[in-house]
Amino acid sequence: MTRSILRLLFALTIATSLAATTQAQTDPLASVREQIMYANYPEAISGANALLVRTDLDARTRNDALELLATAQIASRATDDAQRTLATLYARDPGHRLSDADASPPVISAFARAREAHPAPVEVRITHRPPALTRRESPSIEVSLASNADAVGEVRLVYRHGNDAGWSRVVMNRRPDGTYAARIPVVGASDQAVDVAYHLLATAPSGTELAHAGTEAEPLSLRIPAELPTVAADLPAVDPIDGRTPDQGGGVNVAEEWWFWTLIGVVVAGGVVTGVVIGTQSQGIPDGTLGTVTLMR
Repeated sequence: MTRSILRLLFALTIATSLAATTQAQTDPLASVREQIMYANYPEAISGANALLVRTDLDARTRNDALELLATAQIASRATDDAQRTLATLYARDPGHRLSDADASPPVISAFARAREAHPAPVEVRITHRPPALTRRESPSIEVSLASNADAVGEVRLVYRHGNDAGWSRVVMNRRPDGTYAARIPVVGASDQAVDVAYHLLATAPSGTELAHAGTEAEPLSLRIPAELPTVAADLPAVDPIDGRTPDQGGGVNVAEEWWFWTLIGVVVAGGVVTGVVIGTQSQGIPDGTLGTVTLMR
């Protein structure tokens, strides 16, 4: 019985350890939150700072780490450090909201003061060149961020075709190399070019705009060309003389074709000439004379 209990406790310990490891892998902030929950503020500060030196965090995770760091610093009465952390947080995302609904009054007050101070936002620059299309296709819009890319939660493409009244919006896909891409669909008749107006927005995790390229009032533009006419490769060949196709009207009566009687004439004329040559040679007509030719019906 004792051995069974020990085995059960061992299994529970292993399961708990594996669950904690899995949670730490899926949520890098889990251990920091746990340290704050148990009032282990020095450990929470150390853990948050260790996260912030990483370069693989997305914008939201980095901002949440700054929030936890400031919370632990406020609880530790490290007021100056907390103010610097909050200034960094609200420079990255001026619209950030405290995620801890059970935060203490000192934490809530400190976050509110930092937000209302409106620190200068970080500079984010969008690099983009409108594509020049040579054929009718869905244009690919590509964007790179020249600075403070880790503060950007999303890059959005806003576009409209021609004189459409409304704008369409799409969140651009982030590539492994850090660039963003999205496609604008092709609409309208294929034999007409389409003008597209668009602009780009880089936003913080809260949705606050950090940078833009073009605006609704002064958008960027591109033209989707009309589709070029093509000649069908499977059309039947047309006779250059009479304009007929090989399968037009079924069979052909050769006796009605001009080339048939031309060929007959050539053959007959060839026969007459041959007869003349043979006749002159067989009668032994002297050289220099044409002889006498009699045409028989």
